[in-house]
Amino acid sequence: MWFLNQETGCTWEVTDQELMLRLQASGHYEQVEEPQPDETKQEAAQTKVQATKSMKRTEKEQVKEV
Repeated sequence: MWFLNQETGCTWEVTDQELMLRLQASGHYEQVEEPQPDETKQEAAQTKVQATKSMKRTEKEQVKEV
């Protein structure tokens, strides 16, 4: 089962039956459907990686110039 921590917005997969019962009784957690990969987040991560590579390349070029 998947649980959403309403305070942090994090979603957790829980397999321990005792823990599931405690989370269900808690007011801070809500049982949710299994989250699907968010394409927008994946695209943002790829863009960040590309930007990092580009910055590293630029830094190397600046070092060569000096």
